[in-house]
Amino acid sequence: MDAKPAIDLFEAIYTTRAMRRLKPDAVDPELIVKVIEAATMGPSGGNRQPWIFIVVRDPALKSFIAERYRKAWSVYFGAEARAIAEHQPHSPRGKMLRSADYLAEHLAEAPALIFACVQRYSDPRRAGQPMYGAIYPSIQNLCLAARGYGLGTSITTMHTMFADEINRELGVPDEYANLVMIPIGYPKGRWGMPNRKPALTVTFWDRWGEHRDTAPES
Repeated sequence: MDAKPAIDLFEAIYTTRAMRRLKPDAVDPELIVKVIEAATMGPSGGNRQPWIFIVVRDPALKSFIAERYRKAWSVYFGAEARAIAEHQPHSPRGKMLRSADYLAEHLAEAPALIFACVQRYSDPRRAGQPMYGAIYPSIQNLCLAARGYGLGTSITTMHTMFADEINRELGVPDEYANLVMIPIGYPKGRWGMPNRKPALTVTFWDRWGEHRDTAPES
């Protein structure tokens, strides 16, 4: 497998949006290893590298996870998704909920599910807390690398509602937190920039509340 990403870094950053509608086409395991390798290039305090990634491709396991994911989705967003689909189907939130609803209904069809697990702190001050500062940069690296190979991803934590069952099925030990699930596959949709607020509207200079209409001079 000699495929190489052919995409500018900033194009990847600006167009790596959630791709929840995935084709069932198989993804070369070597590509999955490449995107996980990119994830391991993320920073971690003391270079602990406290992450473990579980790649689920087994159909029976995917079905087990999908059933629980669908239940969690129904509890948290099912009623809202149905209401918005009926009354505001073309609103930004309506579009988002439709795509998320699609993922919930078709999760088992994704060629692979990647679970990002991270070690828990053992020192008394933070005992049991996951090392959040390490896992989320690595997940973003994974998603950007997948974009470079033309693979779609989305980041979801909905599975954690059934964490005990899923972790038991996957064999995740107690000293690790199974925080994020990333379905990965070739997308059915098109890449594009997500709708975001302008950077200056979410930036303060020197103190909270200090806006500028333009970036200050050097």
